[in-house]
Amino acid sequence: MSTVPARSTLLLYTDGLIERRREPLDDGIRRATDLVQDNRDTALEGLADEIMSRLAPVDGYQDDVAVLLYRQPAPLEVEIAADASELASTRATLRTWLTRAGLGPEQTLDVLIAVGEAVSNSIEHGHREDLEGTVLLRATALADRLNLTVVDTGSWRPPQPDPNAFRGRGVMLMRALMQDVAIEPSESGTTVRMHTRIA
Repeated sequence: MSTVPARSTLLLYTDGLIERRREPLDDGIRRATDLVQDNRDTALEGLADEIMSRLAPVDGYQDDVAVLLYRQPAPLEVEIAADASELASTRATLRTWLTRAGLGPEQTLDVLIAVGEAVSNSIEHGHREDLEGTVLLRATALADRLNLTVVDTGSWRPPQPDPNAFRGRGVMLMRALMQDVAIEPSESGTTVRMHTRIA
């Protein structure tokens, strides 16, 4: 099983897109490949329009044409100072990336809440005594799975949720919203790994 590399564009099509009378099939394949390569920074909707218009024969397509485009988003990596003022911009960056990765609004909100809790905990608890530390957020989208990692350079206190308080429920929220959550403390910091299936 192979994985589409980050930032790659996959084009699937029916033969009507590239076949031309009295012309080698390789010529049509090469035209389609060159067009995708030349437009690798174009949004998929615009690329689909380019493909359908630029590859069309002068007398129109002689056969049915179907095109499917997929682009693997590049992994996201954001490093911030361990400061609560960084939370809003980190959330906005992650929201944009999740949209590019194809998550729907409901699942995007779940991920934003879970990651927000992990990053907030890293800042508030992991760096309560070291205000110079950093927090690193990594996100990777595969075909059907989303992997998220939050790494800090501090040290967390063990969670002690108070059922009568609004605070202390971050880890419970992460576990409720993600399919897998692992918290790995070490001498150099804490790593939170979260995984969920893309709906």
